[in-house]
Amino acid sequence: MRITKLVAITIIVLGASSLALADAGSASFIFLRTGVGSRPTSLAEAVTASGDDITSAFYNPALLWAISSKRQVAFMYNAYFSDVTQNYLSAAMKGTNYAIGGYLILGGVPDFERRTEPSPDPSGTFDENCFVGSLIYARHFKLFDLGLNLKYAYEKIDYESASPIMFDAGVYKAITSELSVGASTKNIGTEPKFVNESYPLSQEYRIGAAYKPMKFNRSLELMADAVFYSDIDPRYNFGLEYSYKNYFTLRTGYGAGYESRGLSFGGGVMYRQFQFDYAFVNYSNDVGNAHRFTMLASF
Repeated sequence: MRITKLVAITIIVLGASSLALADAGSASFIFLRTGVGSRPTSLAEAVTASGDDITSAFYNPALLWAISSKRQVAFMYNAYFSDVTQNYLSAAMKGTNYAIGGYLILGGVPDFERRTEPSPDPSGTFDENCFVGSLIYARHFKLFDLGLNLKYAYEKIDYESASPIMFDAGVYKAITSELSVGASTKNIGTEPKFVNESYPLSQEYRIGAAYKPMKFNRSLELMADAVFYSDIDPRYNFGLEYSYKNYFTLRTGYGAGYESRGLSFGGGVMYRQFQFDYAFVNYSNDVGNAHRFTMLASF
């Protein structure tokens, strides 16, 4: 038990130290901040201490053990603003006191204008493409759950590319039958190198709580997260979810501290072992809206 407590403390220390050491505004691989899953998105990503499906493990790998079945697979399509695309595929398997899984993310931004010198007309266009592959392991202990996520990322911008290796770590604890808390550190790893210069990763430290009041028969859940970054200002996320038995779910969320993102909402319907989720996020500053569709199957 002393070892598990030491690991949990190490997670918190790593997150705090990463914030202190990184230079503001100098981070690379910014796409790692883009979340996955329709449920987390509709809840403004306030899921560090909440979630029974594999998409929550993206934010806190300790939540992988909380999946509601022995096996799960999920697929998400993200119709982001400005023709940005993101596809996510994940799978997980749960044992007696452990869970193992992983995910793949493919994304890209098309048609950047290329200019070799100041000119009203571009000389051509190029694309940005990115990939993330991960392997997650979570373990259940008597007092709390721990999780570790080993990741490989790749980004190609025009003719240049870089590929760091990194890890996420998280802890989750049910305080009572109504209240749970969680914390995670993300994107701790090697610095990617474009051309001849290295850039630090955008590191992330999350802490959150979730509350399911018994007076509503656990059909209502309130969530709140604080998210700190190595290169930008903190963000604060709040979510509200209502579930009606095993038929449907309604969700809404609000994110504070974002330049263009605020309110989000969505929902899901369940049919046998399948769940279909949708999330909508409105962006200001004329950048458009985001729609995410996720299909999840439990076995």
